Amino acid sequence: MRQLLDARQDKLAERLIDQCSPELVRQISESPIVTLHARLAYLLRLRLRRRAFPGERGLHSAAPLLVGVFNVWCREGRRASVRSVLRELGGADLRALREERELDPEVVSMLREFESRA
Repeated sequence: MRQLLDARQDKLAERLIDQCSPELVRQISESPIVTLHARLAYLLRLRLRRRAFPGERGLHSAAPLLVGVFNVWCREGRRASVRSVLRELGGADLRALREERELDPEVVSMLREFESRA
């Protein structure tokens, strides 16, 4: 999300946050990186204030939403941004990304490097 906001893709970052489960939003909001990005902190507070509907599930992993972002970034030549996000993902998210069929082959090759560390 930080990378999206740095690239001035606020709407996409907001959509990503909206798709996350309340628990995942809470975890992200407690991350020390949030204090470094005022817009991200604002979006997370806004999402946490929204009333949760019964049965609201949301995503517990950002992997499905990252596929489109990564694919666009590869086409734009922003491989450093892809690597930066991959570096911050945990093992479960990396495995979930690996299972995504529409992921750009270049990102798949980058995944191998980060999965060995997780």
